[in-house]
Amino acid sequence: MTQPDPVEDLRPGTTLGQTADSPAHVAEVPSLPPSYRPKTLALVSAGAGICFAALTVWIARQAGAVPGLDHSVHTWVVEHRSPGSLTLARTVTWGGVTTVVLPALIAVGAVAEKGGSLQRRLGSGILLAGVASVGVYLGLRVNAMVGRVRPPLADWAGAAGGPSFPSGHTTAATLFAASCAWALSARLGAGWPRRGLWAGAAVYAAAVGWSRIWLGVHWPTDVVGSWLFAVTWLTGIAAALVAVRRRSSRPRTESHPS
Repeated sequence: MTQPDPVEDLRPGTTLGQTADSPAHVAEVPSLPPSYRPKTLALVSAGAGICFAALTVWIARQAGAVPGLDHSVHTWVVEHRSPGSLTLARTVTWGGVTTVVLPALIAVGAVAEKGGSLQRRLGSGILLAGVASVGVYLGLRVNAMVGRVRPPLADWAGAAGGPSFPSGHTTAATLFAASCAWALSARLGAGWPRRGLWAGAAVYAAAVGWSRIWLGVHWPTDVVGSWLFAVTWLTGIAAALVAVRRRSSRPRTESHPS
């Protein structure tokens, strides 16, 4: 008879580490966002990572030259910007400021945690923000190593600093949006509610990426690279967390003296 998956078959009234059919002595482990298949997550991480690596190498080999697509999109943006659209872009770009989104992740993680003490809730939030913080740091290291030159300063309509690839704001925004969706989906039913949450996260990441291009401070491929990097990092971490959770939630047999 097929045994229920202790992760994917959580039923009302049970917690992670204790399913409706598992013995009560199974130790409960801190709850994490809903599980997805670790193999699928790992494959997504590997695919995005390969694409990100290829894009990074290609840009690094340009030796300062601007690819035609980047130049064409940037020129079109500069020619079609309006005061109103720039105001909107300057507002949206705040969604990728690390001093805003990383502390916000602590609150999101605490709210998403089901039950438990305040200490446990804060721990979940700190874990969520910590994973995103490491991702932001690694993105900045890649940024420094590639050292890509930004668009001309005369085209800037917003604040920026450092090399151009990948976009730090877009990386932070994507990590924030995806982390929020991952955590909050624990409170939503499968199907359209959860899909809508992930769609909102995608729109958020896309909007911040658009704002960096519209403000003239990043090339389009900088933003694409940020999306690929963030997906690589988060799905890789998620695959590891799901694998650990599955291992921890398996019923353990106790040895009894004969």
